[in-house]
Amino acid sequence: MPPSVLIIADDLTGALDSSVAFAGPGRSVLVARNPNAIPELLSRAPDVLAINTASRECGADEAAKRVAAALAHLPVADIPMIMKKVDSRLKGNIAAEMAVLQAMPGARRIIAAPAIPAMGRRVTGGMLSGDGVSGPIDVASRIGVPVEIPDAESDRDMNELVASAGPGVLWVGARGLAFALARAPRHPEPRPFRLHSPLMIVNGSRDPITVAQVERLRALTLLLDAPDGAVPATPGAELPLVLSISDGGGGLAGDAAGARFCDGVSRLLRALRPEALLVAGGESCNGILDRLDIRSLQVIAELRPGIPVSHAKAPWGNLQLVTKSGGFGTPSLLAELFAEAMADSVDDEEDMR
Repeated sequence: MPPSVLIIADDLTGALDSSVAFAGPGRSVLVARNPNAIPELLSRAPDVLAINTASRECGADEAAKRVAAALAHLPVADIPMIMKKVDSRLKGNIAAEMAVLQAMPGARRIIAAPAIPAMGRRVTGGMLSGDGVSGPIDVASRIGVPVEIPDAESDRDMNELVASAGPGVLWVGARGLAFALARAPRHPEPRPFRLHSPLMIVNGSRDPITVAQVERLRALTLLLDAPDGAVPATPGAELPLVLSISDGGGGLAGDAAGARFCDGVSRLLRALRPEALLVAGGESCNGILDRLDIRSLQVIAELRPGIPVSHAKAPWGNLQLVTKSGGFGTPSLLAELFAEAMADSVDDEEDMR
């Protein structure tokens, strides 16, 4: 049986951040980290399937090929709800990918609703604007195919749009749209969630927002810097632990530093074997999971808005994976999550006495 919901995203954090809207008791929400994982996940009959095409940073032609490769595995005509997850500021190869999606079997209306009211981002008169958007963005020009672009300034607007649209729609949007689509069938609310311990936090983002969040962890636990991606030797290191990429001044290209960082992190993970791993930065998360040969994830909950939690099968056993995009969250976000995880671990130890 095909999934009830299909989400096609151009990066991993987007696939997780949108599909978590549907997570909850009695629902299977699976994420394929690349199209090759799709057949195996379809055999598990998920309610929701999200696919990471990893196509935001490549060229437009390659992005189109990756989306086509994903669609080749899917019975798209039999899937009631399809959403193209796009960057909340409409970055990436959206037009090239939409050209492929427009041509898929089963004609569908295309409705673009990239507003995220909870983040102060709205669409009016076909323009996306609001918090974090430097200037109004023309939605139609980024979508690149004939599309309906209704005004949406609030969650109520998003709910009414979804309720009135009817079947046969190819939806285009971000987190705000995913949650509106999930609210429409009145899914039960997800249960409260607690992180396991021991915890490891890995930051592969150089975004100033995340760098500031990581710096606050220095007062709470051991924080190791990885200059130009070089993970330091850590004989006798124990969890909890924070590891963050930094500028080493060596002039190493960003992709080379990122690859070196992912190599070092994966070695450290195999040695320390955490039960919970929080990764900031989508490209770093993808690279780490590649090296651990983790091809798919089961999305289960949100710790905070925009902070999804997934289950993964790591080489050493079950792993809780928490993901955060680079430019997201308050300055105290990571410190708060770390403190909560440590408090819960103390409570668990006391319960066992």
